Amino acid sequence: MYNEEEAARPYARAWVQAAQALGILEDVRADAAALEAQWQGSEVFREWARTFHSMPRAKHREVVDALWGETVSRPTRVLLEALSENGLMAALPHVLQVFRRLADMAEGRRAVLLEFAANPSPKTVALLTARAREAYGPKTEITIRVAPELGAGVMIRAGDLQIDGSLTGRLRRLSRAFHQPEQPGNSLF
Repeated sequence: MYNEEEAARPYARAWVQAAQALGILEDVRADAAALEAQWQGSEVFREWARTFHSMPRAKHREVVDALWGETVSRPTRVLLEALSENGLMAALPHVLQVFRRLADMAEGRRAVLLEFAANPSPKTVALLTARAREAYGPKTEITIRVAPELGAGVMIRAGDLQIDGSLTGRLRRLSRAFHQPEQPGNSLF
């Protein structure tokens, strides 16, 4: 089965590497933000991306040039041409997501999302923020979100790491444990 997220990784990696080699990572970040806004704001763009039509390579370049021209950096034009030529333009949101993560890592930035079931106390936020910055460095960007669907507790997301200390997560794990056959050393009690 085709997995757009897996297909996105090599494109995002090459995009970051090209931007770094040219010393224009911040310009390419701006391109990524503009592409994200276009994707979110244009149903026509999303539909065009989903309905890939086979055409000669030169035509793909013409289309990319007509849509973006000199408004984006060279690495971004090359990325868009490659996605178009390979019928992967629909994977663009995934490429953007992976690009942001890789660009952040390249610059020593980390993003941590703290989701609370209810408004957290300033003391709790300060404690978790300090711990996240100890673990990931001073450039760590902390986002706080209230997510009532958690029931109670907190969910912490940092890159691929997820720590689920929510009531909903605990109930989900308990439910799974009841529905899985008992294995030695895997007792509920």
